[in-house]
Parts: sequence; structure tokens; C-alpha cells
Amino acid sequence: MSRDPMQPFDDREFTETKTQSENAGIPDVKDRISDMASKVSDKAGDFVDTVSEKLGQQRGNAAEGLDRVASTIHDRAEGVPGGPKVVKMTHSIADGMQSTASYLRDHDFTKMGKDVMDVCRRYPTQSVVAALAVGFLIGRSRR
Repeated sequence: MSRDPMQPFDDREFTETKTQSENAGIPDVKDRISDMASKVSDKAGDFVDTVSEKLGQQRGNAAEGLDRVASTIHDRAEGVPGGPKVVKMTHSIADGMQSTASYLRDHDFTKMGKDVMDVCRRYPTQSVVAALAVGFLIGRSRR
């Protein structure tokens, strides 16, 4: 097939052939990508479920620990030196610990997050100061 060099080049035949061969594998690649995305999504869901379960167990363990400590404080509060005001303060500390344990048992992490956001909105300055203090303490403990 001889071509006249003076005639403009018609690349439609070349691009149509190339495009058809390129498009032949696209559905296969799309299927593979879709399968991989599905597998990754399933694995991520399993991971989230496992982490959520472990965090729920830790939340329960923390609540039990707080209850045990609060009970011990209540039992030994009468022997604390300092008079009736100190004994009353000791009991109120133990009551606060029991209240915290109850909160941990009754609320999941989603509800706790909403509660934290409500407190931050209600007390923005104190929240920033508390966040800075916690960040400072975490930074110091990592050294």
C-alpha cells in the first residue's frame, strides 16, 4: 500500500485500531479493581468490628476497676486522718468514681464523643487550656 507523501496523513484508521485494542482489557481491569475494592472494604469492616469489640471490653474493664477502687475508698474512708470533712471528701471522691464507672458502662464511644463535643462547645476556653495541658503532659511522658 503506497501512500502519496503530499496527501495529508489520515490517522483515523490507526487510532480506531489502537482504541479498540486498548478498550478490550478495560472491563477486565474494572472488574479486578472492583473485586479488590470489595475485599479491602470487607477487611476494613472486619478490622473496625474487632477494634470496636476490644474497645468495648476495655471500657468495661475500666468501669470494673473504677468500681473496685471506689469501693475500697468507701471502706477505708473512716480511717482517713483529718476529721469528718476529710472523710466526707473521701466519700465524695469515691462517689464520683462510681458515677464515672456507671457512665462508662452506660455509654458507647459515639455517645461519649458527642458529650465531649457538647462540653467543648459550652466551655471553649477551658477546653483549649485542658487540651494544651494534656498535650503537654503526653509530650513530657514520651521523652
